[in-house]
Amino acid sequence: YHQYKNYEDYVFKQTKYNKRKEDWIWVWEKTINRICEDYGADASFILCHGTRNGAEQRYFKNNFLNAEVIGTEISDTATSYEMTVQHDFMIQNEEWVGKADIVYSNSIDHTTDIHKTLQVWKDQLSENGTLYIEVGHQVWGGTPSSSDPLSITEEEFKEVIYSNRLKIDLWWDTEALHHRPRSPVTPEEFTARARVFALTPY
Repeated sequence: YHQYKNYEDYVFKQTKYNKRKEDWIWVWEKTINRICEDYGADASFILCHGTRNGAEQRYFKNNFLNAEVIGTEISDTATSYEMTVQHDFMIQNEEWVGKADIVYSNSIDHTTDIHKTLQVWKDQLSENGTLYIEVGHQVWGGTPSSSDPLSITEEEFKEVIYSNRLKIDLWWDTEALHHRPRSPVTPEEFTARARVFALTPY
């Protein structure tokens, strides 16, 4: 992990980098569509963690029109986006425990404690809930930084999953869309490989 001075420094740095990339979208709609297809049943409550400008929430809402969809974002920009609340995803919100049919995040590399984060997200799952974590391939063995504090190999990630009493039901490779909507650069230039893991408690 990257070492911050304290928790306040972590929040400050995460907010700073969030604002630099506030209009970036880091997920393909087709990825969310596949997650919804994999889940199958109607979802009534969906949580997305580390959502920046709320693209994930909109994509999920397109699939489950009647679902309540909430995204969390640590930055104070959260209030600028629909279906988004300002919240640190490493901290449990007791109102969400046992409620979420789907928990999704592509921001696991922003955690400073992957064990705590996985426990928080796992506890938010409903009886039939599934946790979907999308990991960009650049995360595997990368250098931790103040913007992306987690560095982990894929094998270490799988070990952490199992040690937190989660099992991998399915995984697939996709593309992580690094797209600046107001930039003249084409989206394809910001596309990188990613892997989605579908996890359930055991």
